[in-house]
Amino acid sequence: MPGVLSFEGVVPGDRAEFWRDACTRTFVGVETSGRPGEAIGGRVRAYEVDGLAVGDIAATAQSMTRTQRLVDDAEAHYLLLGMQVRGAAGIAQGDRRIRLDPGDCVVLESRRAFELDFAESFGLWVFAFPRHLVRLGEQDQRRLAARRVNARTGLAGVSRRALLDLARNAGELALTAGELARNTGEPSRSQSSGALALANDLLVTLLGEPLAESPRLAGSLQRTLPLRIRDHIDRNLADPGLDPVRVAAVFGISTRYLHKLFRPERETVAQYIRERRLEQVRLRLLDARFADRPVSALAFDAGFGDLSGFNRAFKARYGVSPRELRRGR
Repeated sequence: MPGVLSFEGVVPGDRAEFWRDACTRTFVGVETSGRPGEAIGGRVRAYEVDGLAVGDIAATAQSMTRTQRLVDDAEAHYLLLGMQVRGAAGIAQGDRRIRLDPGDCVVLESRRAFELDFAESFGLWVFAFPRHLVRLGEQDQRRLAARRVNARTGLAGVSRRALLDLARNAGELALTAGELARNTGEPSRSQSSGALALANDLLVTLLGEPLAESPRLAGSLQRTLPLRIRDHIDRNLADPGLDPVRVAAVFGISTRYLHKLFRPERETVAQYIRERRLEQVRLRLLDARFADRPVSALAFDAGFGDLSGFNRAFKARYGVSPRELRRGR
């Protein structure tokens, strides 16, 4: 379970001091200051995944500064990946100044001072990779510091979503990392190091554009291929023509190799696509927001072209018809 830092049980008059003190004692300490006349505060949920520290921050408008004193007092240093999910931020490190909007990411070095300025309430995920375990050289790390990365689409978008899944489902994703290693023919990794290894590959893949000339990118792309294929399938379920041949063509691999990647799952690619479509319909049948949407429309939205075939597959999978499931919601 994550550790949670919040104002629960703190006397209102002590909250500003409590927040400032707590933020200086996090794994990457920062000093905070609020807007004149406005209360300062927030909530931090802290995770640890195989040595990778993750913070989910939701807070009021404020500035956060990592001072040189905090840098000098630190016992460990990290490469930080920040993901903006709500609000906007002004970021500064060294001679670089950038703006982050929701969907943007930035890399910062904890061994150098930096400033974060949030003019409004915000949401931010921070991934802290121990520097000695990061699969990026000194030159790459310095070159990437305080550079904005658009992580809304493409490979960066896939990597961003996968990293967030890693943070939210740490135990499950550790197993996924081991499966990735087996799927790609890499040496077997233990569960204790699998999640961090996967996070490293996702970090390099997310930074693919600025790292285009780095030899590390090719290896990370290969190791994250199964995740990227699944992400592509999930985002294209509505296409009735989605099949193994099309999926393989998108990624420039043979259908034979595509099926090899799915072999450890003990299901074919076509079975995976059908399962994801059935699950999408099931979830929408249980969701009140889709109560007025006909079952047939939900089936077509999920990529099913044959309604009778869909009904048979649904009942075989869940033991009830779609309409029976909706009535029992």
